[in-house]
Amino acid sequence: TWVNDACRHGGAVIKSATLRSRLSGGEKGGGGDGGSVVSESGEAAYSAHGSSRGGGAAAPRKTVLFLGDSLITGVGCSQESSHGPALPRAVAEFLSRRLRVDVQWAAFGETGGDVRTMRSKLLPTLADEVAALRANGQNVDIVVVVCGLNDFKKAYRSSGNTAGGFCLELGELVREVKLLAGSDCTVVLPALPVHRAPVFDGIWPLQHFLAPLAALWDEQKLITAQRVRRVCFVRNAERDEWWSAKQYWAVDGIHPNDEGYRIWGEHIADGILSHLRAAQKPALLMKPA
Repeated sequence: TWVNDACRHGGAVIKSATLRSRLSGGEKGGGGDGGSVVSESGEAAYSAHGSSRGGGAAAPRKTVLFLGDSLITGVGCSQESSHGPALPRAVAEFLSRRLRVDVQWAAFGETGGDVRTMRSKLLPTLADEVAALRANGQNVDIVVVVCGLNDFKKAYRSSGNTAGGFCLELGELVREVKLLAGSDCTVVLPALPVHRAPVFDGIWPLQHFLAPLAALWDEQKLITAQRVRRVCFVRNAERDEWWSAKQYWAVDGIHPNDEGYRIWGEHIADGILSHLRAAQKPALLMKPA
């Protein structure tokens, strides 16, 4: 656990309130503020809290929660140089700078977890976090759900795991998140740039079919966003061939490194801003002159 260890990134001060990580063998998560990961046997579970300051002492605040798999726990990050889970921090920093607000965030991940695992193992933790926030008079503004990587892996290993089944599970997860966090909370579903992962380079015929298969799974997120109010789907960047460069990926070839997480996190945050602006326009049009 690390307390009140601050660092400055691009003008934003990030302060990690607490960082706890319990990791089992196999994949390892990222580092924490000013120290190495605390490791215990048992679960591949992870939770982290922090804040990003975007204004003065009286600046408004937004609360952003993150739910996900190894992309949230920070697999691929450098444990020596990382300042906590890279993707949540990148999203929080970007939103704080652009909105000029303080962003308080918390991240909960399960390495290797699919959507069903997130529902069973992470939603109870999310419920506790929301209850603690409400006890302090705070609401949840945004919940970013990073999922699909492990569901996709299982799909090509077994014909019993289909895109339609993923869509049903995801729809249930999103509805349960909104039930916990509140109907006015925006749930964000980012597409995954898995088709650019170097690990798949030269693997025929998988390489040829990977992009359309990955797009099919991400399409289920779009369908969910169209069905449920206040759900935002963030597409992959257009003309993202540069994502294939190994400089943005960890040595395992499937997870981003620190720089890759930063770029991807800023892309997700930019998508969130576009969604929030679009959502505000109808409200502004309805205001009396």
